Amino acid sequence: MTTYPIKPRIDVAVAVVFNAGGQVLWGCRPEGKPYAGYWEFPGGKVEPDETVWQALVRELKEELDITALEGGPWFRIEHDYEHANVRLHLYRVWRFEGSPKSLENQRFTWASLDSSDLSPILPATEPLLPKLAQPTVMALSNYEAGFEACAQRLERGLSNIKTPIYIQFREKALSGNALIQAFEHCYGLCQKTGQAMLLNSDTWLNLREHLDALPCPLHLTQAHLLSGQFQDLQCAGASVHDTDSLRIAFDRSLTYAVLGAVKPTPSHPGQPGLGWEKFLESAQGARLPVFAIGGLAAEDIRDAHLHGAHGIAMLSQFGLG
Repeated sequence: MTTYPIKPRIDVAVAVVFNAGGQVLWGCRPEGKPYAGYWEFPGGKVEPDETVWQALVRELKEELDITALEGGPWFRIEHDYEHANVRLHLYRVWRFEGSPKSLENQRFTWASLDSSDLSPILPATEPLLPKLAQPTVMALSNYEAGFEACAQRLERGLSNIKTPIYIQFREKALSGNALIQAFEHCYGLCQKTGQAMLLNSDTWLNLREHLDALPCPLHLTQAHLLSGQFQDLQCAGASVHDTDSLRIAFDRSLTYAVLGAVKPTPSHPGQPGLGWEKFLESAQGARLPVFAIGGLAAEDIRDAHLHGAHGIAMLSQFGLG
C-alpha cells in the first residue's frame, strides 16, 4: 500500500493594499523563492504567536517598509500547492504610513485589482481576481412600493455614483404590465449608465414568460440556491442566512453571497438582526466575497469592511441624501 506524506497546512496573511487612487500594491516574488517571477499580493506566513493582522503588519514592514494602520478581513481561501496546503487570509488594507521600498530584492508596483497588465500571477491569486474586483455596492429595486419613487431614487443614485455597482431587479409582488414597465425602466437605466444588472430568481419566474431569454445573470434566493434550481442558467450570486448556505454558494462557484439582515429592518419586524460580530464570524470562513444587507446605508461601508464584508446591499437607502 502506497503512503503519501501529509502536507503541512500553512496560514498566510495576504494584504490587498489600496492607495488613494484605488490601485492595489503588487509584489513580484524574487529569485530563490518558489514561483520566482510571479506577481502576488504582499504578505507571509502567520507565526504561532501571531494573529493574522499582526502577521500582516509585520510582513508589510519587513518587505516594503510600510505600516498598515487600518483594514479588515475579506475572506479565506485554500490552495493546494505541491509543497503545502496554504490557507490564505485575505485582508483589505485602506490606510497605511510610508512609501513602499524594496527591502527583499523584490519588484513591486501599483496596478489595478484585475491586474490585466501583470503576468504571470501566482496560481492561488489569479482565480480570485474577478471576485475581488467586483462592485462593492448593490442597490435593490423596489418599484412595487411605487414606480415613480423607485425610478427617481435609482436615477438619482446612479447619477451621483462614480464607481461600478450592482443593480438587483427584485420585484416579487409585481406581475403583468406593471412588472414589464419596471423591468424595462431598470434594464434601460443599467444599459445607459453601464452598470451591471442582476435579476432576482423569484422575479425571473414571473418575468420569463414575457422575455425570449435571460437578459442578465440571476441572483438566487436562498430557497433556489438550496434546491439546486437554475443550474443551466448563468447565476452570479445568492442571498443566504446561515453558514451552510455560504458553503453551498461557494460549492456552486458563485461570485458572491449576500448575508443578513445585519440590523433590524421594517420587512422583518421583531427580529434583532445578526449584528456585525456574528456577520464577521460567518463571512470570514465563507471562501467567497459576502455583501452585508439589512438596514444599511452608505455610511455603514466602513463598518462593513471592518467586519469582513465585501460591500453592502441597500434597498430604500440607495439614492437618498
